[in-house]
Amino acid sequence: MSIELMVTSDDGVVHAATIYPSVSKDAPILLCLPAMGAAAGYYRPFAEALAAAGHGTAVLLDLRGQGASTARARRDDFGYREILELDLPAAIARLRKVLGARPVYLVGHSLGGQLGLFGAARPGPRPDGLILIAAGTAYWRDWPARLRHRARLGLAAVRTAARLLPWYPGTRLGFGGDQPRRLMRDWGRVTREGRYAPEGSSFDYESAVRSLALPVLAIGIGADPIAPESAREALLARVPRSPVTRVEVAGVRAHTPWKRHFSWARRPEEIVGVIGGWLRAMPELRSAA
Repeated sequence: MSIELMVTSDDGVVHAATIYPSVSKDAPILLCLPAMGAAAGYYRPFAEALAAAGHGTAVLLDLRGQGASTARARRDDFGYREILELDLPAAIARLRKVLGARPVYLVGHSLGGQLGLFGAARPGPRPDGLILIAAGTAYWRDWPARLRHRARLGLAAVRTAARLLPWYPGTRLGFGGDQPRRLMRDWGRVTREGRYAPEGSSFDYESAVRSLALPVLAIGIGADPIAPESAREALLARVPRSPVTRVEVAGVRAHTPWKRHFSWARRPEEIVGVIGGWLRAMPELRSAA
């Protein structure tokens, strides 16, 4: 059984957070952030498995402009700044108010992991730890040499489409879902320059994240062409003060490497087990047990 909770950001955009209560009342809150263009509902089997195993009360939250969010890519202008500075703080504060003073861990897949990492570096409501799943920087130079040229061309094509069209039609093009132009400029800056500097923000995310000192679980998927090991390591290099646990899983072996980047969420047993083992080692959770 799930519970729907409305979360309102300071600019009035409303998001629906779907809560899957854990069988353990003292379990932490696991706030799950989707990949670029993915609806939160895609991760339902993952959330249900986390809750059923007692690892945490799982919460699925759409990124702005996706799924149940009242913002729309074809109508509204937004980017990383709104997600990092409005949506994530509002969600964490609301969940702590409703669910009580339990540890909150951000569980981010792909772009959701990138945004969770940099969002945690901001002042204000913060998580107690980070779980990154198949999350690496999209900067083309951080990819393996054998993939670098293809990545550079593919990323440039996406940036061009996003620049020329009124919005980026990722649903039609088969990558990233529909997105507004400003969000795609933020994404494009990372792919081209390797810098996380959201348009319209005065906050220095690259400097702030280097001081972040939170436990991080980084889960990679073997042979993942979207988040290869070198890209994952480039993202983790930005948090030198954070203790990082690295685990690589096989993913759904029956699927192609590209599909494995996503399909683990529908067959989540392997990753749920890794998360459960890591959470049990957290001091604040051991003391609450």
